[in-house]
Amino acid sequence: MLRKLRIPLALTWLTVIFVIPMPLLVLLTYGLSPLYADSALAIQSGMIAYCWMLTAIMLSTRPHFLDRLIGLPNIYMIHGILSLGAIMLAALHRSALPSSGLIALTGNAAFWIFISVAVWSMVFMAGWLTTRVRILARIKRALEKLFRHEFSVWLHRLNLVAVTLIFIHVQLIPIVNTIRPFMIVFDAMSLLAAVLYIRSKLIQRFGAHRGTVETVQVIAPGVLQLDIHVPALHGSWEAGDFVFIRFPRIKGLGEYHPFSIVSVPSRSARIRLAIRGDGDFTRTLPKAVDEGAAVEVLPPFGRYQRFLDERDPARPMVIFAGGIGVTPLLPVALAYEDSERPIHFLYSARSTDQLLYADELERWSTKDHRMLKLQAGRFSPDELSSAMLPNAVYLIGGPASMLRSSRRLLMSQGVRADDICYEPFTW
Repeated sequence: MLRKLRIPLALTWLTVIFVIPMPLLVLLTYGLSPLYADSALAIQSGMIAYCWMLTAIMLSTRPHFLDRLIGLPNIYMIHGILSLGAIMLAALHRSALPSSGLIALTGNAAFWIFISVAVWSMVFMAGWLTTRVRILARIKRALEKLFRHEFSVWLHRLNLVAVTLIFIHVQLIPIVNTIRPFMIVFDAMSLLAAVLYIRSKLIQRFGAHRGTVETVQVIAPGVLQLDIHVPALHGSWEAGDFVFIRFPRIKGLGEYHPFSIVSVPSRSARIRLAIRGDGDFTRTLPKAVDEGAAVEVLPPFGRYQRFLDERDPARPMVIFAGGIGVTPLLPVALAYEDSERPIHFLYSARSTDQLLYADELERWSTKDHRMLKLQAGRFSPDELSSAMLPNAVYLIGGPASMLRSSRRLLMSQGVRADDICYEPFTW
């Protein structure tokens, strides 16, 4: 039986790959002159590439409803694959249909912008790739000394320029712009995408929840804890959620970054974040952010609680956490503090002083049906296997390598992929 998550994910892939381009594909195919039958495939490839790039741009706005259905990591994965697919189709279109004049100028300029941004993004904005390819990770670390994350975000927006150039490019092609039904739908889809994109950016800029930093505290080597009062939230997050925050009045902290909420959902308007100084944004926080600093917060994202809600609440829960990856999983465990649900919690960090919120976990573990193991250094496969429970669901949080290895271990022990949930911040 298909899980609820798999159905929305499959439908999302079906929609972005086939459903969205289909109206334009049909209208273009039936409207194209028979004289260009030999070039039909190349023309269609260019049109599909445009639709996929439009869709990728829309996914970059992080549609909140879609996050709750399939999760933001899946959204970004679809975004990246669509973008690469669009570039491949654009290359086919470009090689098979030579052009000249303004048509060639707009098409070529857009193509090379797409290529350049894609190469840059593979290094700076595709963590799923840099965590697997060591040479890219080394290049990223070296270049981060020269280019801040904010620069990569702005550079990524050159895709908007490229899409605009392609829009102009299509308007100039005689064999296409004379197909009136196609052009009406083409213009309408382009306008709709532009309106939705601008709307999302206006909401992020002017409609974000406004809050104030109440406390700033270093709780472990390289880890900063922020308590932020956000009146508009009032506990409207779910256990395991994360939020995007920015500090609009502090130089270098003006772009949104995601961090997990450590606090358990309640009626309080205070959220707690534990942030490790890994990148330029997070390393700047201790020096730049003081109590009383203004902060803007987007509505919460996340699927840990949705994952649990979609499954039998009587099933045991096993949690594997590593390092800063404990932050979304701690509130999940605490949310079931008074439940009789069996929960095993294994948490490791590089050293004892980096085991965050160990006291809270120790207190939590005194309840019935709880098992807690805290350890400096990673758990061995045998230790992880010994914590498994029959018919359990599994939640994982930690470094990308740990997520992959834990998932492989679980599946080798017969656990279905549908019973494993993790949300890597590798985007």
